[in-house]
Amino acid sequence: EKLADRGSKKKKNVLIPYRDSKLTRLLQNALGGSSKTIMICALSPASSNHEETLSTLRYADRAKKIKNVAVPNENPQERLMRELREENEKLRKMFEAMQGGVMPDADSIKEMGLAQQEIAAMEGALAEFN
Repeated sequence: EKLADRGSKKKKNVLIPYRDSKLTRLLQNALGGSSKTIMICALSPASSNHEETLSTLRYADRAKKIKNVAVPNENPQERLMRELREENEKLRKMFEAMQGGVMPDADSIKEMGLAQQEIAAMEGALAEFN
């Protein structure tokens, strides 16, 4: 229920009290981590397994409400280098267009200024990181 609350963005910092269960401990990283998870529940039509089937369905219903946001693990330095390469490529194309006699439009100039501010902020964050 706590994972479902966190997934629905009702509350941000929710303490998740994992119950003392082997299944929950096995699935702890998958259910609460930064990953995509698929759960398959096995049910039995036999009346002798009625209680276990209901328990499984309840667990599956609670697990269905969990929403994780998978975030790729990326080194901040590698991310900065990738973004700088992309910016370098954009500027190179813009420079080549200017040499061909085409001047950049106002939107491109504004976008370039914003990108320079983002790069400066990232470089500052990277300097603090190191």
